Amino acid sequence: AVNAILVLFLVFYTSSHGNTNVGSTIRTRLPSISRVRVPMSMQRSPQCTRSTRVRDAIYGTHEDKPDGLENIKLTHPSGAEATIYKFGAAATSYKDPQGVEWLAVRPDAKFDGTKAISGGIPHCFPQFGPGALPQHGFARDSYWEVISAGDSTATFQLTESEKTLEIWPYPFKALYTVTVDEDGLKTKLVIQNTGDKPFEFTGALHSYFDISNIDDISIVGPFKGKEILDRMQDPAAKIVSESDAITISTETDQVVEGVVGSVKINDKGKGKSLLVSSTQGWADTVLWNPYGNEGMGYKKFVCVEAAAAMKPVSVEPGASWVADMDLIPSAL
Repeated sequence: AVNAILVLFLVFYTSSHGNTNVGSTIRTRLPSISRVRVPMSMQRSPQCTRSTRVRDAIYGTHEDKPDGLENIKLTHPSGAEATIYKFGAAATSYKDPQGVEWLAVRPDAKFDGTKAISGGIPHCFPQFGPGALPQHGFARDSYWEVISAGDSTATFQLTESEKTLEIWPYPFKALYTVTVDEDGLKTKLVIQNTGDKPFEFTGALHSYFDISNIDDISIVGPFKGKEILDRMQDPAAKIVSESDAITISTETDQVVEGVVGSVKINDKGKGKSLLVSSTQGWADTVLWNPYGNEGMGYKKFVCVEAAAAMKPVSVEPGASWVADMDLIPSAL
């Protein structure tokens, strides 16, 4: 752009002064491309200091701070919008076309990169819950790369690094696509085995959902008669659900094995319902709420997680595992 402006200026200058040897003027006066420097004020720093539109997506930082964690905002003509952070590829906000917020962030959440963001939709990979690896794995506190982005969709990528190989010795590629439209928020997670040995993992989308009050919601799905692993018991024990509707009135940490895909959060306070839908990949539903913990803001969120928690997923070399989760709001 700088060179084009200089060329136009020189053409005008030489023609107005009777000099027809434009070529020689350009050769003697025009700096080479390699020597043209873009001023620092025009360069985009790794951390944007304000919201910036790049490739039709809006990039910004947490609270617009120069050193804040980078995020990307997706928008749809319907008015729906979502915000996703590169740190953990964590979506922290989804507003439907009516402006109703459906994702919650805990009041004790950190946005400084020192720990995973406690809220939104963090990734549990390659381990769900406690075990041989760090709690919930490493994907939720790793920086993901944005490999494509548009107004209403973005794809994030995470691959192995020295850090991950020390924890879990397998090459992999994770691709996570988030799309917002008039119907809801759609997610797709692809885990590719890029190594030469098979690997196993467990995982979940540790989704925190915004609610009016924990005492005013019910979680509805095909739960009746299903076995539930109650992890609040010591040791964890299986119980049988007596109803399709589950309410929370005490600290809750449960895994409903084999139930996923059509689970609703009915919120009397909002007068709306949110369908947590999955058609492939995820196999279980996890319910979590730290009932009574004011510091975590227990009244204002519930975790209803699409998960592969009870049985490890096995992926052969060169193969991929695919899972989707959609959030679809509606009137109650």
